Amino acid sequence: MDVAALKLDLIQWLAQIQDESLLKKIQFIRDSKEENLELSEEQLLELDQRLEKYERGEINFSSWEKVKDRMNS
Repeated sequence: MDVAALKLDLIQWLAQIQDESLLKKIQFIRDSKEENLELSEEQLLELDQRLEKYERGEINFSSWEKVKDRMNS
């Protein structure tokens, strides 16, 4: 399928979607492509602090499966 045909197919599919959750996920993907995806110094510091807490056993992270389940609900 060439790019133009793929775009038309996606437009037709998108026009039929009624699931607001799915539409918001698609919008997030679109918006994230337009933004700078580099982490700020504050974000990197926060991640480092959380990792240190995790390594000390002070917090637990969710499994990838649990994260995906929360996103789909």
